[in-house]
Amino acid sequence: MLFQRLTSVANNAYAEEDWHIMASAFGIASFLLQRSIGIDRNAGRLAREIMRLFNTGLRDVNKIATLAADRERLMG
Repeated sequence: MLFQRLTSVANNAYAEEDWHIMASAFGIASFLLQRSIGIDRNAGRLAREIMRLFNTGLRDVNKIATLAADRERLMG
């Protein structure tokens, strides 16, 4: 899974459902930013932000994606 490779975190660090939530949020955030998931040079930074938001307790895919995309826009 691309999202997991971008984060460099062990597969067993999260449950499969957790990975699915984060990967879905990553896909939505990439779409909101109009970026290609496979070739975006800042994909790792976006993935780490999604993971950070998930680790704060957020589980709503759309909320995570929107917050991550907003943050990424600020980072430029």
